[in-house]
Amino acid sequence: MQPFDKIAAMTRVMALNLWRDRGALLMTFLLPPLVFLIFSSVFAGTTGDDIKPKLAVADIARTRDSGRLAAALAVSREVRVEIVAPATADEVRRRVKAGQADAGLVIRADPASADKPFLIVADPARAVAAPLAQARVQQVLADALPDVTLRRTVAQLEPALGGFTDEQIENADSAAALMRQTPTHDDGGFFEREAIVNAKTGGGVIAYYAGAVMILFALFSAMQGALGLMDEQSTGVADRLLAGTAGMGPVVSGKFLFLAGQGLVQALLIFATAQVVYGVPVVQHLALWLPTTLAASACAAGVALGLVSLCRTREQAQMLSTFVILVLAAIGGSMVPRFLMPAWLQAAGWLTPHAWTIEAYQAILWRDAGLGGVYKAWCVLTVVGLFGLVVAHTLARRLRR
Repeated sequence: MQPFDKIAAMTRVMALNLWRDRGALLMTFLLPPLVFLIFSSVFAGTTGDDIKPKLAVADIARTRDSGRLAAALAVSREVRVEIVAPATADEVRRRVKAGQADAGLVIRADPASADKPFLIVADPARAVAAPLAQARVQQVLADALPDVTLRRTVAQLEPALGGFTDEQIENADSAAALMRQTPTHDDGGFFEREAIVNAKTGGGVIAYYAGAVMILFALFSAMQGALGLMDEQSTGVADRLLAGTAGMGPVVSGKFLFLAGQGLVQALLIFATAQVVYGVPVVQHLALWLPTTLAASACAAGVALGLVSLCRTREQAQMLSTFVILVLAAIGGSMVPRFLMPAWLQAAGWLTPHAWTIEAYQAILWRDAGLGGVYKAWCVLTVVGLFGLVVAHTLARRLRR
């Protein structure tokens, strides 16, 4: 047989194998465009014009113009506003620190006053949120209250000019009324920024990505380890185990414990590096960090074993694991911070272990949250991991077919 004939024969054999494995065939040609659609939705939403930050707003001034601004923000499509109750600056700070809002706006004086009437409360862990929130408020102010800028300028100039005549005041009022119909964009020195108390610049970002990398690699390693179920099928080990009284149960449970332990060791190395290099207070929060890590590792192990058990061939399992790792990482926030995503993708992120893991680590290591801030994540991660383990046990006997 000539070399060309050998090449053609091998190509034909591989094509036939792929054609006969309909599951692998679908994953090979269906998943890539699906992954593209998901990633395009994730990353397209991170452009400045499309981001809609969640803003906690408190109107302390309670004037006519401050009420107009709060009402305009509430109905604006540029920002997602939540009017806090009680309407205090401390409540805005609390919500920003707790991660319930991307940034905060305190309307502490009438927008037309001479002093800076707006306070932007920011979390350094979400550095982009503060300037973005300010830009959105400024845009709404210019569109809905353009007359405020003029009246503010007039108020600032009046003491220096020794007051205005009645005719000048009437002209200024007429100009303000005209500006309501022809908006202009001007910063006008309205804003002052404030970081949340005890916030170390960069610390929240490090805690975020430590959690993001931990769950990403826990899932990646668990998927690779779970593929051993397919190797045992191809080598005949599964048939010998199924012939015994215990069956595949101990094998699946043993793999689960090993993969969960492997995830724990990986997390120890990642967070030890974070503490030594960046000063992330892991040891100081060890009592809550350890259960979080165990729950996340168990979740990764259970998901991996459950997904691999659903597949009939190693090719299917490899393709499915790659798809799951990429999609969960993208939607869950391991690649792009979730607050930069569209609102519907942020909601979808809660269907992934990544979002729960990242938020739990940030709550512990950045916001100093107690048990009340992480117990939901523990429950979700543990239940998902155990469900995957049950699926793996249920389907393990199918390996002998």
